[in-house]
Amino acid sequence: MPRHKTLVSIGHRIMKRFHQLDLRVDKEFVIYMVHLLARDRRKGLLKCDLNKPTACAIESFVNTIVDSYVNSKDCTMANMKMAWVMKKGVTIDLEYVKKQYEEKFQTELQLLIKDILQYPETCSKLQLDQLFAKMQVFIVVCYNLGSPKNHVLLKLTAQALKSVIGRSDLQNYVLKKKYHRLEYLQRLSATVGGIVIYNNDGPDGDRENVRSVVDDLEMAQKNTEAAFADSMGRAVKMQSTCQAALDELINIDHKDETLTYRVPLEHLDRLNQFSVTYFMLHRCLTTLNEHYQKTVYLIEVEQKRYQCVICKIDDTLSMRTAIDSELIFPHFVYLSQVWGNLNNFLNHIVELNKLREQVEALVVDDLMILTKATIAELQALHKRIKKSKVCTFEERMDAVKELQTDGNFCKLNKADIKEFCSLAMTITNGLLMPAQVTRKLCSNVDITFGFRDPRYARFAELRFEPFIAAFRKVVFNNANLALLFKLDDALIEQELQNVIVEPPKQTDFQGQTEMVVTNDLSPANWINVTWNAWDYHRETIHLANIRKQQTNDSQTNISYGRRNAQNQTYNCRQHK
Repeated sequence: MPRHKTLVSIGHRIMKRFHQLDLRVDKEFVIYMVHLLARDRRKGLLKCDLNKPTACAIESFVNTIVDSYVNSKDCTMANMKMAWVMKKGVTIDLEYVKKQYEEKFQTELQLLIKDILQYPETCSKLQLDQLFAKMQVFIVVCYNLGSPKNHVLLKLTAQALKSVIGRSDLQNYVLKKKYHRLEYLQRLSATVGGIVIYNNDGPDGDRENVRSVVDDLEMAQKNTEAAFADSMGRAVKMQSTCQAALDELINIDHKDETLTYRVPLEHLDRLNQFSVTYFMLHRCLTTLNEHYQKTVYLIEVEQKRYQCVICKIDDTLSMRTAIDSELIFPHFVYLSQVWGNLNNFLNHIVELNKLREQVEALVVDDLMILTKATIAELQALHKRIKKSKVCTFEERMDAVKELQTDGNFCKLNKADIKEFCSLAMTITNGLLMPAQVTRKLCSNVDITFGFRDPRYARFAELRFEPFIAAFRKVVFNNANLALLFKLDDALIEQELQNVIVEPPKQTDFQGQTEMVVTNDLSPANWINVTWNAWDYHRETIHLANIRKQQTNDSQTNISYGRRNAQNQTYNCRQHK
């Protein structure tokens, strides 16, 4: 497809430019940028035919992408990078973080396990002492109790280990087979780890030497909630500033169905880009905060389990002076498991904070200064221009008729567009205005639209077809809106679906190879050769049926004197 080949060629040129600038950019991100920005009415290739673009248009498009990537104040590129971080941020998933940390941890732990399992059955006293010391380190590391170099922590671990396993038990341990020793080591570390955790629980615990994951979680939650609140507060403040400025610069009259403005809409679009960026930042932070809140809920549940098992151990120890190990040890093992789950939740909070910092770093502080400067510039221009321009809603919708898009209207059901006025976006070519009411205009598709006023919704209902056609072109031809409403994947998927790869006319089949090689493919015998596997199946069934119909009775052949038929000659009737 010429269009796809053009975009691939542009991607190669951009990668070459990045290589010349010593910039390491992900190839997938470059493809993502090219396919999405090619549809943008401001920076894209919509002004020329993508199937036959001019060399100047391609060069300008390449320069635009490279310059935008280098410029940290470019709103569209910042939106694109934020969307890419959220797409590739697999650590947003708790199960993924848990799996990755455990795999990395087990890989690092294998060296210590191998060192412990290497001791022979005939261990000397010195070797048993070394084995005992390595077990202490293994328990400390396995359950993240603190630094394995801390001698106070190792001493506390040694006391707990001696209460579980003695010198004779340690000698018996090395007599076990290796796979039995590994299983016993894991059970032993869980029990001893639980004892250390229990002994240091409460206000009398040794906080300087033994780590408390409960306290770490409490501090991490306070810092994370404060960071999210601060970032989201700044984003909301800038959103309000941009929205208030746009409300002053344009006037939408729903009675007369007219749009009045002094500053050209092209200039207002500069301010709208800042507004979209801060809305994009707020939505990314909201998504991360939602995952954080889910983890907080799991932490609360796990902390209740933690307190429950602590109370159970307290009750068990308070009843008796001598307690059977089978009665108390399972509680220590369970306590170690709960401790490990709390560590996983802490790791997830750390990863979520890393993603938050990546997203925040893409919206630089200078962008806020530039936003305020742009607002002041547009307000001054609004005062200088004395004559206002008045356009009807119909005229504004007709202005986008020439735009073409392959974006599917039904894809909008996955987009969260009800927060903004759809009619205002349509007649202003993409300016964001807050919505007050929501409506479902189409009964066939579950799409909820937002409107500033019920009378805006009434206009959209009465002129549904032209409104939807114009709204679809405005949204899908604006890279910023596509990113904000998460329609970028749908657009790129549509582009890649258009590249139809024709299946081969001849399909290889495993049972055909011998047939093709041995058959005579000369023109005289071509009719007996087929490439269709089902023809072979039908022929096989046919030959099997013929075989079933043949008689196995030798008396018939003997009776007719044809026992050795292959060696006999029979005269035809005309030779008699």
